[in-house]
Amino acid sequence: MFKFKLNRKQPEENEARRRLQKELFGLNKVCDRGFPSRPSAIAYDYELKLIAIGTHTGEIRIYGQPGFQLSYNLESTSIRKIIFLNNLARLLVLTLDGYLHLLEINHSNTLRIDRICTSNENDETILKNTQTLCLLRNNLNLLIGVNNGNIYSFNIENFTLNTIPIIPTEVIEKTIVEYCSGRIVHPGAVQSIVQHPINDDKILIGYKNTLIVHWDLLLNSHDRTYIYKQEVESVCWYNQGMNFATCHSNGSYALWDAKKQLNIVETEKIPYGPYPCTPMTKICVKIMRNGDPLIIFSGGLPRSSYANKHSISCLCENEHNSDRTRHVAFDFTTEIIDFFTIDRSRDDPESLVVLLNEEIIVIDLITDTWPLYHLPYLNSIHASPVICTTLVYNVNKEFYKKLLNYASVQFEDYSDRKWPITGGEINHIIDDTQEKHLLLTGHEDGSVQFWDITNISMPLVYKLKTSDYFQIEQAPNDDVDEETWPPFRKTGLYDPYCDDPRLAIQKLALCTNTDTLIVAGTAGQVLTFQFTDEPTDVNITTTSVNLLEGCESFVWKGHEEMKTKSTFISSGFLVTSFVQLYPPAAISALALCSDIRSYAVGTAHGFTIINYQQNRILSAKCTLDPNALENLSTTIRSSIGHSTLIRGRSLKKSLRESFRRFRKGRTIKKSTIIPPTQRIDENSPLSPTNIHLEEITRVPIERQVEFREFKQNDDQIISMVRCLYFAKTYLNSVNDRTHSLWVGTNGGHVYVYSLIGFESQLTNRASIASDQTYTCSLAKEIRLKHKAPVLSIVVLDSLNQSIGQGSNIPLKESISLTTDASNTLTINSENITSHKVLICSEEQFKIFTLPQLKPLCKYKLTATEGTRVRKINVNQFTLKTDNPNEIHSESCLVCLDNMGQISIYALPTLRRQILFNCVKPTDILALSSFQFTPSVHAFYLQSSSELSEITFSPQVILPYSMTITYDKLQRKTILRSSEDKSNIQIKSVKSNRIDQTPSKDSISSSLPQSIESKTEPEEPVTIKTVKSDHYGNNSGISTNSDSAIDLNSVNMTHDGPLFQSTPIKVEIESSVTVSSNGHDCSLSPVSQKSSKTTAAPPPPVPVKPPKPISVKVRQAPTINDVHYHNGTNNQATQQTPAIHT
Repeated sequence: MFKFKLNRKQPEENEARRRLQKELFGLNKVCDRGFPSRPSAIAYDYELKLIAIGTHTGEIRIYGQPGFQLSYNLESTSIRKIIFLNNLARLLVLTLDGYLHLLEINHSNTLRIDRICTSNENDETILKNTQTLCLLRNNLNLLIGVNNGNIYSFNIENFTLNTIPIIPTEVIEKTIVEYCSGRIVHPGAVQSIVQHPINDDKILIGYKNTLIVHWDLLLNSHDRTYIYKQEVESVCWYNQGMNFATCHSNGSYALWDAKKQLNIVETEKIPYGPYPCTPMTKICVKIMRNGDPLIIFSGGLPRSSYANKHSISCLCENEHNSDRTRHVAFDFTTEIIDFFTIDRSRDDPESLVVLLNEEIIVIDLITDTWPLYHLPYLNSIHASPVICTTLVYNVNKEFYKKLLNYASVQFEDYSDRKWPITGGEINHIIDDTQEKHLLLTGHEDGSVQFWDITNISMPLVYKLKTSDYFQIEQAPNDDVDEETWPPFRKTGLYDPYCDDPRLAIQKLALCTNTDTLIVAGTAGQVLTFQFTDEPTDVNITTTSVNLLEGCESFVWKGHEEMKTKSTFISSGFLVTSFVQLYPPAAISALALCSDIRSYAVGTAHGFTIINYQQNRILSAKCTLDPNALENLSTTIRSSIGHSTLIRGRSLKKSLRESFRRFRKGRTIKKSTIIPPTQRIDENSPLSPTNIHLEEITRVPIERQVEFREFKQNDDQIISMVRCLYFAKTYLNSVNDRTHSLWVGTNGGHVYVYSLIGFESQLTNRASIASDQTYTCSLAKEIRLKHKAPVLSIVVLDSLNQSIGQGSNIPLKESISLTTDASNTLTINSENITSHKVLICSEEQFKIFTLPQLKPLCKYKLTATEGTRVRKINVNQFTLKTDNPNEIHSESCLVCLDNMGQISIYALPTLRRQILFNCVKPTDILALSSFQFTPSVHAFYLQSSSELSEITFSPQVILPYSMTITYDKLQRKTILRSSEDKSNIQIKSVKSNRIDQTPSKDSISSSLPQSIESKTEPEEPVTIKTVKSDHYGNNSGISTNSDSAIDLNSVNMTHDGPLFQSTPIKVEIESSVTVSSNGHDCSLSPVSQKSSKTTAAPPPPVPVKPPKPISVKVRQAPTINDVHYHNGTNNQATQQTPAIHT
């Protein structure tokens, strides 16, 4: 308490240090992996070989060859349709709110997606009722069919909609009366519009009420009219436009001759009749290379038996040769959104692409058996729900080769052909020495999947099933017999159901240097896997560990233990050891130390140490309180009395409060900074929603944190083991390093075990002698006063780097963890305290020296910030200096709290350097799945099927760049009228500023007169904002604290640093006035409130000189010169200071 009396402050950061912070730390989103959540539309560019997927959340993903990926976000608006403008690198996107957007792929420094045009608000009514779209091959006109039967034309050159229908319903009704003898009255909704494959002036229109019309766009009249007896669902051309096909609501399809007259049906068939069938929603007919027709359709299954199934059928019939007839109904587990074929030529299909709700399927149509392609990306990592994730960096090369070799057997059923989607270009040097990184996911069905995350694409490398080793009650096999009809084939990997919940994987640990995998499950089962090259019959021997020794009165009322069975393994991972814990509770912590061939595992009842090579129990400890189990009433009374005594007012507490009041009075007089407990309004223009830097001075004011009173029914939670950590450190003496195990529990209890007699065998991989004596004993014990759960324990060396294994701290596998440079340290006064231990609880960080365990420093996060720790990691931040032979490096503690914020602290002083807002505090999935990496990156599940990667250092970039080649001459310049531009300007500002605070480097200005650099001086400038990171991906994460002043939105460029060293509060005194092209545009700062009430641009007035931005700053920031563009000149013509204090 004397630190308050002595008025001690943290040292102020100088200007050089603040600049260094900005260069060392920066939050950026790298990419998204996996399958997009809630997909709604898909499109394909037949020239550029790219696919685009849109989602209900407004996300757009573009994929090409493996490693080529772009993304864009339309800000929480659902996407209905996506259409590529072939060979132009442009996209038309129709959203649910009735707007049509034009996106294009551009390349400046990096490849990115820009939104360049949006339809008018007046077109909203028509676009909301859109039923189908058809882009003509000239890429200049879009036909829009609506629910009332009208067809409109949208001109892409000026991006306007002709509100007068080009094919009105009245004309079609007259045609019906004239040629159909009054059999139908109204055509109904427009279900499908397709252009003739050869004659660009002809289109085929399918109306809901049984009507098909062959229309001539040049003559604006119909050629032929066809009527079927059932409602039309979809139409398509085939055989170079000589024939067309229709599918209908009764599950039938019809093949027509386009040259014949009314109602001459060439073939009509109900494939799965004659009983009532579900509607056939879409049909596609292709002519194979051998001349056989291939009919692909969705739906049409018997309603009584298979109404709940989702299927796409492929039917290839040959009347003269029955051996060439093939018929497969691909049975999917989720709803079908859309499908299309990738053709080698106009009518020669190569692949079938099917977009489902939870996965994407690509089928090889050239191979006779129609196998699936092995997906290089867009994998559904949630095929079974993900329970846990583990990262392994710098995988051993020999291990990786073995893994690929064993995985080749698992992928034998997939197609051998090359991946058909090959768009985009990737510029990088193929290096065989590149480090490989793996992501391990444990699933609810007991499977472990290995994913290669070295690049953006995340292919599945290997899959391990632990369910093969256990007796489980499997559901009856519902596989359909070959003789049953329809001929179903189970397709896809997504299966959210599990036969036994005890199979769920809770923890994973992998050492690629010793080829050892530890898998821990929900029922207390722990399996050790190692590679085998030969087929083997496995008979598992169970080693039981009782964690309740000394607590015999405890009664387990949960699930039973897992029962093993013999199984056959061809090659790959093989079980070498099986340990069953009692009680069979879920594993809560796991740590592997391959140097001593041992691992530690903990549950809510205790922990144990196992030598997996000898299958031997080294130690077991029960963390339950035996006194609490024997005498409940005594425990409850003592607990209440103990808490009351601590919470009571004491002399020490009174003195502390007196000193705080005394210091507070002096601080108010001397300092004008914002107290750390004061929160800035989130709607303020400079709200710290993106980034905070630590205050220069900090008043040590703490919140009141009450003592944790645990009730008796929470005793299992107190005893739960939260972290396990192996380290070879100076545990008992400064002269000798000893293997040790550190155990942290939910009740703030830390056990330290000394492991004597173990020698590292990692270098020569020799076996540990069976007659070697081992000693595993309790060496130290730490009890935290605040009794908060201990989340992580890390032993730090003299360079403040982690030297152990466990506590969910990922390490690079190629580095020997126990033979580091600290072995060569000489024992002197400087190196006595070279090793330290960092104990991280939910509420604070505390560093102790070793071996004395003297407190060195601590940081109370909950007391000062009001947040709780979720995950931590120790990272090395590096920065290249002017001298190429020197690299500046700092070891820091990176922390994720329960509010989704990332804070970075210097080691060993625990001084906070920077604070980011990373994920939403309500996103429980992201917080629980967050995984740090050794390379200053992190991964988390942003949805059940998507894995996001972020980085905390602006120095870390992708090892390659992406480019794309398109027809630049065919990109038409889009010219718009003044009235349209005004509407687009208002709508663009509204849509781009809601629920976001863009950073300066993520804002680009575009001219509405032209997509190109063409400018017209008589037109005002339209401000458009695009949110994208430096990889071309829309990160949704801003990293600039002063980005709330939207300098770039007024054609200003800022070359200064990304971050301010201290949070600042700015008050705008006057509006920003920028003269552009002879007109004045007044813009307010970007904020959530002001964005909702953006007014239209004022009428032209005489030219006025530009006014600078005038703000009030409570703390003087340092901002570099700001350039702004004046008039039509694109160069910086004048420099003025942007901020006056």
